Parts: sequence; structure tokens; C-alpha cells
Amino acid sequence: MKRKAGQAPSPSRGSSVRSTALVPVENSDSNKLKVSEEEAPKALATRTPAKISEDTAPKSGEIRKASPVKSSDVISDGKSSSGKSSSSKSGSSKSSSSKNGSSSAKSGVRSAKSTGKRKKKRRSLVPLLSVILVLLLLGLGAHYYLYRIGFFKPTIIVTMSDGTQQKVKVEDAYAEINTDKFYQGIFIDGIDVSGMTPDEAYAAVSASLPEEPEEVAVKLNVEGKLYPVDFTDVTFEYNAREVVDEAYAQLRPIPEDPAQLTEYYNAIQQLKVTPKEYETAYTVHIDGIAEKVHEVLDPLLDQFATTKDAAIEDFDPETKTFTITKEQKGYVLDVDGAIQGVKDLFDSKKYSGMVKVPTVLKAPEVTEEMLNEQFGLVSEFSTKCSSNANRNNNISQACKYITGTILQPGEQFSFNKVVGVRTYDRGFREATVILGGQYEQGLGGGICQVSSTLYNAVAKADLKVVERNNHAWPSDYVLTGCDATVDYPALDFKFENNTDFQVIVVMWFKDNTVYAEIYGKKLPDGQYIKLESNIISTSSAGPNEYVEDKEMPVGQQKTIRAAHQGQTARIYKVWFDKDDKEIKREEYYTTSYKSFGTRIAVGTKNPDGTYAVLDTKTGEVSAATITPTPGPTDPATPTPANPTTPPTVPPTTPTDPATPTPANPTTPPTDPPTNPPEQGGGSGDNNQTGG
Repeated sequence: MKRKAGQAPSPSRGSSVRSTALVPVENSDSNKLKVSEEEAPKALATRTPAKISEDTAPKSGEIRKASPVKSSDVISDGKSSSGKSSSSKSGSSKSSSSKNGSSSAKSGVRSAKSTGKRKKKRRSLVPLLSVILVLLLLGLGAHYYLYRIGFFKPTIIVTMSDGTQQKVKVEDAYAEINTDKFYQGIFIDGIDVSGMTPDEAYAAVSASLPEEPEEVAVKLNVEGKLYPVDFTDVTFEYNAREVVDEAYAQLRPIPEDPAQLTEYYNAIQQLKVTPKEYETAYTVHIDGIAEKVHEVLDPLLDQFATTKDAAIEDFDPETKTFTITKEQKGYVLDVDGAIQGVKDLFDSKKYSGMVKVPTVLKAPEVTEEMLNEQFGLVSEFSTKCSSNANRNNNISQACKYITGTILQPGEQFSFNKVVGVRTYDRGFREATVILGGQYEQGLGGGICQVSSTLYNAVAKADLKVVERNNHAWPSDYVLTGCDATVDYPALDFKFENNTDFQVIVVMWFKDNTVYAEIYGKKLPDGQYIKLESNIISTSSAGPNEYVEDKEMPVGQQKTIRAAHQGQTARIYKVWFDKDDKEIKREEYYTTSYKSFGTRIAVGTKNPDGTYAVLDTKTGEVSAATITPTPGPTDPATPTPANPTTPPTVPPTTPTDPATPTPANPTTPPTDPPTNPPEQGGGSGDNNQTGG
């Protein structure tokens, strides 16, 4: 019997008919109702395990969905709507079938109720879920949009170049300053390299550098005199690459830490306001600095080391005034110090300039100030002369040759060298000389008084006497033992300037007096020196000597040499202070003179032209006669020449064939004598010539 959905079964069916009052019926395949995954286990749990067939059991990890209940399954010919429950086979009792049917019916009713409730519940949640889904989608879209625009990315607060502050994304700040080009505000050698790559900046800077940035011009200053050093082979090397790299490394590498990134970003912005300047430099490559300095200074070493004393350049004997040349200091050059000075100049990045050469002063021994204070008249001496005109002429002429002679320290004075050969052409005349131990006439007679006067002045000046010879007998114009004879070229008077000052000799003849002055380094504290002569022994004159004079009539006599006793004189050098008090006394030297007898010339010429015989021991003339024979004139009887009328050929100083030697030559020590002059002539012996 057919029934409508929802109609109760007939009661006659008993327990075999399930109640379907609340079981939903699905009549269309499109309206099938499925049990939710949450409800299926509950439905299965109400069923007996024994009744759960194998095909209804869920597989592992899977929840089986309940099959929808169809109307054909609820009532079919009074049997159970469940195929498996209504097809129970034999071996099952009716009571058992009845119980199972009843149980299934109950379960079906509950499932139908539960399904209906769930369906209503789901229908009520759909709008809510739709709203939530729309909101979720809107949220996700907004979130995605914000993500895409960097809304959720980290930011930092930075200070811009104008002082304002801005919020900047970290990645934007990093990207802005993480560049391979120079930041704005970087200058190298005045060139703005902003926006350039390092290579571009290097090219720009290098193009502006000169090949030779400056001339290397070094001069050595040696006590105010400049000497250039040759550095033409110098080369220059710039550090442009290093400076470009250094400038590019400014504020690099970029840190990732936000705090450090902020600091770097702010500093880069600040460069736009306060640019950073970099300067290139160059290295000078100079080889052989020491050698180049030596080339300049070595030739100057001796030149600068030489000192020059202040000196008397000229002397006016008339006014007794001096012209002084200023001293010249010497310097020892420190070549090593000069080399270091040049290196220091280059190390200070200066390649042109003046380097002072270190020196050590070598002071001269005599300065202009010393000369003005210490130079002056040291000693003077004068002697009286005779009235013989030719003799006085010779004395005056010798003084003119001597006066104004300047001796440098260590230099020697030679009377014969300064006065020269005594010739008529040189202004000398014939006068009495001592020749062969007796007086004769000769050119330059009398100049021994000049040499003797000078000798006394030299001794009083404490100069060193090198050569001095005494006459054959004492001269009456000086103290005994204080004479000095000369005879060109055999006998000379020499002395040496043994002081550290110059010595000037001044001599002149006036009013029958010969004067000698020595100028030089004055004796200390106003001291002066005198010579003192002591006769320590004497001997009687020798016997008379007789010589033949064939020009005189027989029996006539004349004395050609007076007798002289022998003497020995000891000379002392005595020092006095400025108050004329004797300070010290020392023996200077000793001079000895031989004794001489009177030499008498005896005439032997007879009236008839024959000659008598002379006994030279007694001076008697015998009656015997000697016939004269032509021959040379006896040299012992000279024929005097006219002293005022020179011969046609100017005569020379007579010389003995043999080199004359002094009677008692002495070389005195270096002390000067003083004593008032004595007037008189000179004397000699058989081997000496004197004025």
C-alpha cells in the first residue's frame, strides 16, 4: 500500500515497521541530504557493532558519510527499509529480527531529527560566514596593499641638508646612499667630483695636475753667500689615486644597522652643506743629494777655512798714520749638516728655498780692534853722524830704501835685500869704508851706521835677530858690542818678525842724525827695553905695523889705522815698567873685538925713481935701492876718486876676492837693546868691510 511521505505505517505491521514520522525523505537526487562529518560518528555510535557490516565501516583516516534515507528504503512490503537489516537470512530468529528492526527504527528517527536540526543551523550560519569571509578578504586585500606600498617596512628619522627631519624607509635610505659614485659635496684639488665614479674622478684630477708642480731651486747659504745646487734631474710622483680612493671611502661601507645607517645618512646630507675637501700631494724623487751638496761645498772648504788677520795696508812715514785692512774670519763648513738641511727641506714638502750651511767660526789672530788698541810704536833708536856729505848722503839713501817696510808675522828682514847693491845709479856715493883692516874709499860708505842704528831698535822691540856681525873694532856711535856691520853681499843684518802682528820699519836721516822706529804689537802694560853694555875684559893694542907706500917720498910716514885695544863686551837686555822701574834683566849676548896696532904707511920712493927698502918690523928704510918695474898699483895704496864727480862707469862696491868673514860674528838672542846714541865713525879689520 502506498503512502505519502510522513504517513505512519499500519499498526498491523508490528515491530517490523519502523517509525518514519521524523525521517526526512529525499525524493530527488539533487536534494540528497548528507550527514555532516560531525554527526556521522554519532550515528554510527548508536548502532551495535555486530550490526555494522563490513562495507559500512570507515576506512583508516576517513569518516564515512551517512547515506541519505530514501522513501523506498523505509517501507518495502512490510520489510525493513535498510537492505542489509531486512535481508537477514536463516539462522536468525524472529525475535531477534524484531529487536533489531525496532532498534534500527529508533536510530533512524534520531538521525532524521539530528539532521534536520543541523540543516537549520547551517542555514542560519551561511550569512554570517559570508560576511566574515568578505571581511576577511577585504582585510587580506588591504593588508596586501599596505604590504605592497611598504606600510609595514621599518623606517628611520633622518635630518636633511636643510635641517628638517623626515621619516624614511630603511630600504629607501640604504638604496639612496648605497651608490658607486661620489656623494655630493666631495672636492679634490678644488674639483667637484660629486656624482662621478672613482675612475672618472681620477681622470679629472689627473688632468689638472702639472707635470712639474714647481721648480726645485735650492741654494746653500754659506755665511751670506749663496751657491745653487743642481737638481735638474728631479722627478715627481703624485698620490692622486690614493686621494681619490680615500675620498670615495668617505662614509663607506654602508651599515645595515638602522642607528648607524641614520648616522651615515645624516652625515651624507651634511656634506651638501659643508663640503669635504681633499688635496693631492706629490713625492719628489731626488737621487744623490749628498753627492750634489759635496760638489758645491768641497771646493769651498779651504776658501772659507782661511782666516785673514787685520793688517796695516799702508803707512805714511811723514804723518805716521796707518791704513788698516779689516780682518777676515774663517769658517769650517759642516757639509753633513748641509746635506741634512736639504733633506729636511724636501721632507717639509718645500723644494725651493735657502739652506744655511752650519759653520764653525775660525777667529783671526789679529783684528782691527786689536790693531787700534795694541798696535803702535814699540821702540826707537837714533845715532849722531859726522859732517861728511857723501857719507851722510849714503845714510839718507839707505834710510829711504828701508822706511815703510812692512813685515808679516814670521817674515824676515834682510838689510842687503832691502837696501840693495850700493851703486852710483842707485844714489850712493863714495865715502870712507873699512876695507882690509883699514879705511878706504868706497861706494856706500857709512851705511853700517844705518844697520847698527836699526839693530838697536830691533833689539829694543824684542824681535828675533837672525844674523848680525860686529865690526873689527867698536864703533863710537853705539855702545860697545851693539854695532852691526854689513857688506854686500857677504855680510848681512837679518831679523824676523816673531810676533802675531805686522811690523813696520821707519827710518830717516835729519840734522846729521839717523832715526829708526819699529811699529808693531806694543809691549804689555807700557813696558820698554834698554840694552846695557858691560866691558868684561880688555887687552892691549898690538905692535905697530908698517906698510910701504911707493907714492910717498922716501922716509915720509902717515897713520892709516889707529891702534885699538882688544875688548869683550857683555850685553844685557833690561825690562822697565811704565814707571821706569826695572822689571827684569837677562844676558843678551857677548861680543869680542881683537886688538890692533897702529898701521903706518912709510914712503919708499927715491928722488931718482928708485925705491928704498922698508923694514916692516921697525919701519926703517935702508939705503939699498930697488929699480921699479911696471906693474899694477899696490892695492894697499888706493887712489881716491873724486867724491863729487862720478866716474864714467858707475863703480861697484869693492869686494875682496875671498869671502870676508866677521872678526867675531855673533847671533844674539831675541831681546832688544836701548842706549843713547854715540857719535862716531866705523872700523874694521883685514877681513871686513864696513860703513
